[in-house]
Amino acid sequence: MSRIFARRRLLAVGLTIALTSPLAASTATAAGGGFDSLRKGDSGPRVLLAQGVLDVDPRTGAFNDKTKRAVKRFQDHRSIAVTGVINARTYTALQKRWESIQAARARIDRKYHRIMKVARNQKGDPYRYGAAGPNAFDCSGLTMYVYKRATGKSLQHLAAAQFRAEERIGRKQARPGDLVFMHDNGDIYHVSIYAGHGKIIHAGRTGTNVQRDPIWSNSVYYARLLPNK
Repeated sequence: MSRIFARRRLLAVGLTIALTSPLAASTATAAGGGFDSLRKGDSGPRVLLAQGVLDVDPRTGAFNDKTKRAVKRFQDHRSIAVTGVINARTYTALQKRWESIQAARARIDRKYHRIMKVARNQKGDPYRYGAAGPNAFDCSGLTMYVYKRATGKSLQHLAAAQFRAEERIGRKQARPGDLVFMHDNGDIYHVSIYAGHGKIIHAGRTGTNVQRDPIWSNSVYYARLLPNK
């Protein structure tokens, strides 16, 4: 597991605990009763969690100017009084936003799972130039077939065209199911499905079958078709 996904998992666990706990129990003041608002100058795990929901970067756990601006944007978008202070109403809205994020991520995770399942099922099918399944493939025919079957998304039957339709990402961001493009001085000549740990599933060339191989070149681009959340 990459450090990025490990940090995301830890944040998700913390957010789930904090944002699904009863508001009155988790935020009551010492006097007992009211909501203990979060504002600029405060710090601690609940500020860190709010920064996670609001995509504040870096997430420091300190309620700084960047956090206050993010809270104001959040409040304005939801027709809450724009104060930059996380009060009870804002916290409830943050909770709903986090639940929405979690649901969206779960849907994306299921799609990635289906991508890898369909890709693995094609292992052993022969390479044939111009083929896009279901029993033979060239490189872009395989990715086109897998994404259509797994996600319903239509890709063009050309590696370079698929590359232009996707979002470039870094190697450390790539997760199994993203695409890996080989290039020669920027000219795309091969596309494959990232399988994790420096491996790909791909239809290589005439005389081979769809198989899992190490990435053999340093001249690669990683790209994403599905949203990250």
